[in-house]
Amino acid sequence: MAALLKQWCDITEDEEETSPWSVGPLIESARGPLMYFGMAWSRAEEALIYAADVADSMGLICFDVQENRLGP
Repeated sequence: MAALLKQWCDITEDEEETSPWSVGPLIESARGPLMYFGMAWSRAEEALIYAADVADSMGLICFDVQENRLGP
């Protein structure tokens, strides 16, 4: 979560409207071992690639529910 918010601020704090997150605060999307977070369509590809890279670097799995597949 911290790595995602370091790259882009939480949408609740996004004064410049540059955040790819479509819901916030982002921490409320975490439930136990899972985190489900929505992204704006216009920024989804960029954010998904970054989130998948972060997940991979931490030994986690990124699953794209829209595509029903593991992240890139």
